[in-house]
Amino acid sequence: MKQNDGRIIWKNQSDLKLILKINEFIEKHGIKSSRQYQKKLSENPNSAPSMWFIKKKYGSWENLLISIGRENTGYGKWARMSEQELLEIVESFIKCEKIISQRMYEQKSVGKDIPSLSTVKKRLGDIRPLFKEKNDSPRFTDFELLLELKNEIIRLKLQDDLSMTKFRKLVQSPRLPSVDTIMKRTNKNWEELMAEIGFDYRRIKIYKQRNNLSKTKKTK
Repeated sequence: MKQNDGRIIWKNQSDLKLILKINEFIEKHGIKSSRQYQKKLSENPNSAPSMWFIKKKYGSWENLLISIGRENTGYGKWARMSEQELLEIVESFIKCEKIISQRMYEQKSVGKDIPSLSTVKKRLGDIRPLFKEKNDSPRFTDFELLLELKNEIIRLKLQDDLSMTKFRKLVQSPRLPSVDTIMKRTNKNWEELMAEIGFDYRRIKIYKQRNNLSKTKKTK
C-alpha cells in the first residue's frame, strides 16, 4: 500500500513482508551496519523501511538482525565474546589504525570486521580512556601548560586584548589542549588564568569597555 506521493506505508505491511523486504535490501547492498543501511536508503528512497521505523518496531538495529536471522554477524557476533576478548580486539584496532577519538573510530571501522562504536559502548561502557593519546614524552605539568598558554598569547599578539573568543579562533599551538580543557584542569576561569600568567585581564577589559563607550558617544 502506498501514499499518494509514492511512499510505502510500512506499518501496514505484514511482519513476513517486512522481514523479507529488509533482508533483501541488506543482501542486495552488502550492508554490515545501521550507518550503511541509512546511507544506502538515502540513495534508494522507499526501497526499505527507515531506521526510525526499524527502531520503533524492533527496538534496535541489533534486534532487527536477530529477527531476520543475522545474529551471527554484527552485534550478535560480538555479544558472544567476553568483555576481555572484545577489549583486546578494539585496543589492537585503535593501536594499528592510530585512532585518537571516537569519531575517528566510527569512520575507520565502517565496512571492517570490527565492532561498531555503539556496540563497544554497550559492552564496555565508558570507552573514553581508550582514546587518550599515549605519548612517549611526559605529560605537561601545570606550569608548562600555563607557560605555553602565555607564549601562544604573545605569539598571537593578544596580550593587549586577551579576548578568549579571539584566542579560541586563532590558537595554533599543537601542544595546547582546548581552552575548556585548560580551565577544567587548572580549575580556573579565563580571567584567573590570565592573572596566573601575568596579565591584568580586568584592567584591559575595563579599558576596552570605556573605549567602546567613548566610540558610541561620538557616533551619536
